[in-house]
Amino acid sequence: MSYAGQILALDLAARTGWALGRPGDMPASGSVRFAKEGASMAAVLSGCRRWLGEFLDGHPTIQLVVFEAPLLPAFKKGKTTIVTIRQLMGLCGTVEELLYSRGTYDIREARVSDIRIHFLGSNKHKREKAKELTIMRCRHLGWHPDDDNAADALALWDYQSSLLRGRECHGRLVQA
Repeated sequence: MSYAGQILALDLAARTGWALGRPGDMPASGSVRFAKEGASMAAVLSGCRRWLGEFLDGHPTIQLVVFEAPLLPAFKKGKTTIVTIRQLMGLCGTVEELLYSRGTYDIREARVSDIRIHFLGSNKHKREKAKELTIMRCRHLGWHPDDDNAADALALWDYQSSLLRGRECHGRLVQA
């Protein structure tokens, strides 16, 4: 049985990447900033809620929303701030709360390591190299992400699509 609904994949961050489509179709993608740079946490979370609500209203066939699970601070090796951690956790909570309040969505999250292994064939690359390879792989597949945020969302969308299509798929490493 094939999955008929659309999947919305979100790479939640200050600039959030999104990808939308049905498994096997050509996904749409983009990125959005929920509030101007330097805005308060409340403004960012409110902007997220407003944007997501409008996006869902405009795409009534979305059945599943998946987002990248935030990494614990230990995985960032001291290269993040408490404000960033709070923002990422707050964005995840905002998305889950809104989807729950609407009551009709399958909500999932995926680990960055699983996405990279699927899409790139490895999780051994440093962050910047992984982003570069993800953009290259997207372009190889005929997708045109606006930026690395949209590319990460496309990789997440592809990962979730492969799970729903019932095939264990390991990505091929794109050589730079």
